Amino acid sequence: MRDHPDAPFAGWQPPAYTVDTDGKVVGAVPGEPHNWGRWGPLDQRGTANLLTAARARDAARLVRTGETFALGLAMGAGAPNPGTRSGPGHFMTRTAGDQVLADPGPHGLQSSDDVVLLPLQLATQLDGLAHAGDDDVLYNGFWAGLVTAQSGARRLGIHQLAGGIVGRGVLIDVAGVLDVDPFDTAIDAAMLDQVAAASGVRVGAGDVVLVRTGFLSRWLADPEARRRRRQSGLLAATIDWLARRDVAMVAADNRAVEVIPDPDGRILPWHVAALRDLGLMVGELFDLDALAAACRADGVYEFLFAAMPMPLVNAVGSPLNPVAVK
Repeated sequence: MRDHPDAPFAGWQPPAYTVDTDGKVVGAVPGEPHNWGRWGPLDQRGTANLLTAARARDAARLVRTGETFALGLAMGAGAPNPGTRSGPGHFMTRTAGDQVLADPGPHGLQSSDDVVLLPLQLATQLDGLAHAGDDDVLYNGFWAGLVTAQSGARRLGIHQLAGGIVGRGVLIDVAGVLDVDPFDTAIDAAMLDQVAAASGVRVGAGDVVLVRTGFLSRWLADPEARRRRRQSGLLAATIDWLARRDVAMVAADNRAVEVIPDPDGRILPWHVAALRDLGLMVGELFDLDALAAACRADGVYEFLFAAMPMPLVNAVGSPLNPVAVK
């Protein structure tokens, strides 16, 4: 049905700013704290720059037993989907079974191939720095208008992080140390300090901080809980805590790391401050339960952490299968 010719139309107002030839908004100002310009005016990697070779080497020295913990969720084939995106479409393009039962093919080789149609932020995943901005601006002052349906993220694409995330991981097991509701707890900086002290760890520069809220384990275990839209997570004010410690990445066992809904009624304020202002790497829906149990058993809450984003050019997120090695 066509709109009535007299229907109101909001119109479009051209922006009052200018975008330069590097794709940056002239005169854009970040929120505080921020990392704009810290690694150069055209940097597209943000806090990934903190993951130096020396820090990777130091993290490798934390390995004592070699026990490995996979932190990624299964996807598809009946696996539960605690995220907000639709599940993957998995299609077989050639199967050995068809060749056994029907046509063996011209060469007689029994082989299988498949294809996946996958939302990149379906399950355990990494937000790219182009994922969220504010006031038409992304990290380091790049223009949000550079992310288009035709080209994807022409700046800050996830392929900028294809070198991998390797460093010291630290578990902040809020659900294991404090009596919290995994659907209704706003985690502040004092709680992070309390849990870190109780666990005997100190968060430092270049660390990958994993925050366990208890959301995922409750969601997986209780079908009734799956109807709830709320989640425990970090308050926006914890950005200052993370910035002072120069953290390289934060990930949690919930959908957005931050508390939802925001107590002040804002829309994902932690996300904007983390991605746009700090250029902070953000991971979501990490399965931290087995790792937390092992940390409680041996009393050691630091480990080697490794995760490899997919080198998808101009994408704004990537699935991850991160691992922790104790």
